[in-house]
Amino acid sequence: MKAEVPWFPCWGVRLNNNNQEISELIKKFLKIRPSSRWLLLSKFAAASERHLWSAWHLIEENFRQKSSLSNNPDAEFIRVISGTNQLKTAFKRGGINETDRESWLIFLPSRGKNLNKLPILDYDNLIKEVQTIMYKLDASLLPERPKPTKLGADRLGIPYEGNLELISEDLFISHLAKSSLST
Repeated sequence: MKAEVPWFPCWGVRLNNNNQEISELIKKFLKIRPSSRWLLLSKFAAASERHLWSAWHLIEENFRQKSSLSNNPDAEFIRVISGTNQLKTAFKRGGINETDRESWLIFLPSRGKNLNKLPILDYDNLIKEVQTIMYKLDASLLPERPKPTKLGADRLGIPYEGNLELISEDLFISHLAKSSLST
């Protein structure tokens, strides 16, 4: 039996970018976000709370050990989620592309002294930040949480030929390990 996992600080977002290119929306986001601990992730790249916390733990450990391949937590998170050591491939898989109309707005908490404990978050402040970002991006909230999908597995380059109803977060979590392998 799996223990309950706390809510990961991510919000489903509908991108109302009908009149602008995704690249322009991303540039705007990079200017208005409070720090590099905020990112937009493909809606298909997140499979569960456990998947997101596992990726967060891995990037924080990478930074602690000085083994991260990116200098910024946002890019390192997308790289790890995408299961690659190539940033270009990571952004194709886990980043927002021209056909995406929905994404996850993610906040990556700073780690505490003990990486074995999840950080305590100020959700009131986070929600204010989310509202500000969404307003500036002209985005709207999606009332859903991450879930594993075949489309997500395909987008991240996870081979899966089995029963679609058996796709689980475990498939996505094990894919994180590929981010540490050389190609």
